[in-house]
Parts: sequence; C-alpha cells; structure tokens
Amino acid sequence: MEISKENAWGIGLMLIGVALAVFVGKIVGAICGIAGTAIIIWGQFQKPKILSKDDRLTFALEVAGTPPLRTNNDWKILLTNCGPRTARYVLLSTIRSEIGAYEIVFQEIPVMIAEQTISVSFEVIPRRVDDRQKAIRPTLWDFALDNAGERGTTYFRYDTSIKYTDTNDSVGDGGTVGIVFDLQYEILKTEGGEYWRKKAN
Repeated sequence: MEISKENAWGIGLMLIGVALAVFVGKIVGAICGIAGTAIIIWGQFQKPKILSKDDRLTFALEVAGTPPLRTNNDWKILLTNCGPRTARYVLLSTIRSEIGAYEIVFQEIPVMIAEQTISVSFEVIPRRVDDRQKAIRPTLWDFALDNAGERGTTYFRYDTSIKYTDTNDSVGDGGTVGIVFDLQYEILKTEGGEYWRKKAN
C-alpha cells in the first residue's frame, strides 16, 4: 500500500517521539508524537475528494457549423453544464485520429456556471515530425480523413472524457461524450447532447 508524504512524515515524528520519550524525556517525546499525529490528520484533509456518481455534474456536448466540413472552418464545439452548480477547471481529454496523425486538444474552461453553454476552444495539431517542422495547420477535415477505411463506414465516433473541480474542491468525473465525423454528409454531430441540455432546463 502506498504511503503519502504527509503520513510518512507523521509516522516518522511519532517514532522519534517514542524514542525521545525513552531516552530524553516524556514531555519532548509527547510533543513530537502530537506533531506527527497532526500531520497525518492534515494530510487526510488535503486528499482530493472523489464524488459519488449521484453527486457528479452532467455535461452535454453539441456542435454547430456550416456544411460541408471539407471547406468550412466555422465549426464550434459547444459544452453545457447541465448540473445545478458551478464547475471549475473543466477539461475535455485529447482526441486522437484513427490512424494517429492528428490530435484535437481542448483548452481548459476556468468556470462554468449552472446551465451555461460555452464554445470550447480547441486546436487540431499534427503528430508527425515532418508536419510539425513544416508548420502545417491541419483542419477538422484532415482529422476526419485520417482513418484506415477498413471498417467500411463513413461514420466515425471519437470519445472524450470530462474532468472538473467542484465547488468544494473535490475532483469530479463529468462522464464521456462523443463527437461524430460523418464523412458522407461532411458534417460533425453528437449523440444525446440536446436531450441532456433540455432535461437540465
């Protein structure tokens, strides 16, 4: 079992206290013992609190833009806080294309109040060294086309998980949402986002 730094310091001081009580004096030993106990208790309070599933906030992901995705770069990724309270430091995990040439990296959202919808800033970045050296700026369409084509489909879903900090500084798991690249109609879409947003209202 892994021992935290605070617990290690606390246990160390308690052992020193026992030794001092035997060889030096009970008062000095007691002081070290009390200090060690206090550090252990303080360390317990500093640990991030994990919320239960029932207490976690729900988020809805939607997209908006002008087809076709091939030529229009005005597409936005919209995130709604469907919960009853404010979320801080909301972050969507990075998405990697099927073959792996590109990633979509999302910018952290400092604050989202209840029922607020925010356009999430993101960037499509190349992973190949050559593309980076050439300063190539890939698009969402480049990301969409980076697939092996072996599944015989033009419908590709990529999942991203949501993390946030709650009002009591506890760590929250906002669940997993998905972005769908529909190559046939050259659009982006999501599944279930509108349902959760309307349910929150």
